[in-house]
Amino acid sequence: MDGKRRNIEQEATVEFLPEEILTEILLRLPVKSLLISKTVCKYWHSIINCTGFVKKHLLARAAGYNQHKKFLGPVFPDKKNASYSCLLYREDYDGTVHAEAFNFPYKLFFSHEKVIPVSLSNSCDGLICFVRDQRILLWNPSIPTDYKIIQSPLISNVDIVRMGYDATSDDYKIIKVSSECHIDEDYISFEIFSLKSSSWKSKRIAKKNSVYYYTSRFIYAKNGLHWIATLFNEEEDEYTDCIIYFDLAEESLDYLNLPSNSLDCSAVMNFKESIAITGENSESQQELWVLKDHCGLKSVWNQISCSDFISPVLSVFFSFTSNGETLVQRGNDSLKDSYYSLPASPYFESLLSPRMLQ
Repeated sequence: MDGKRRNIEQEATVEFLPEEILTEILLRLPVKSLLISKTVCKYWHSIINCTGFVKKHLLARAAGYNQHKKFLGPVFPDKKNASYSCLLYREDYDGTVHAEAFNFPYKLFFSHEKVIPVSLSNSCDGLICFVRDQRILLWNPSIPTDYKIIQSPLISNVDIVRMGYDATSDDYKIIKVSSECHIDEDYISFEIFSLKSSSWKSKRIAKKNSVYYYTSRFIYAKNGLHWIATLFNEEEDEYTDCIIYFDLAEESLDYLNLPSNSLDCSAVMNFKESIAITGENSESQQELWVLKDHCGLKSVWNQISCSDFISPVLSVFFSFTSNGETLVQRGNDSLKDSYYSLPASPYFESLLSPRMLQ
């Protein structure tokens, strides 16, 4: 009897708070604490499980309530690192960064635990996107049993796959595009998967008059796909580097100028809520620039200090910590160890389920 009375009193206590106040409190908790809080009572469970709460919790990260800074970095499986396909880099409140193994859920993807090379695409709103042949896996590691496998058009070695969020339609999209483009082609071909409609569609977008012949280093940032491209101006018979931007909402292309025509751009990467580029100037010095104003070929860039940045020939630029310091991979072990030349994908934990996206 005493046990029943105690349970009734506990439920009455947790339900005493108005839902608006309780929601504001829960929004400030990290994912791990929320998963525990779901077991307190049915009332809390219904609030935390609500799709509206999950979306609000995603927005709360912008206020810094519930997140540590984290990055995902891809690695090639080998004898030493055969059990995982990426590393998780975690930044503590004091600014120190730690690297740890991030085990890939082989059994979910392949129905067995045999190690097979899998490519890390990127992370978006707590979901991680992995690719293998004609299949794409969306997985939320905070909820290990929650995942979605998507059948895709054949993905070749030159194809790039990235996942992003289209806020205008409240839809998550997966974009597939080739990293190579022949100079005589008049368009770029995209394959676009909508999680809301659970369907693929093909789209061809005409290229700029100054056609480009090579692309590299694709990242997802600011609601779009960015990559470095080389433009060829037929009239002046010259090559110029730029950044191409694919807008997820409009499903259109835009072209961003570089800060200087003399900058040999080598990488584009995420910088907080914007993007940054690095490259070598005419004096063979490394420069680091952050996009200030997105205005197409009249975009404005700000140069920032890169005293701790080493030539990309010797190391790979990885990402930025929350205080703006550069995180660089060097050599071939732990945090200073990499043999895969891709920028990191920002990562944070969330309650987002792939099943919520349909």
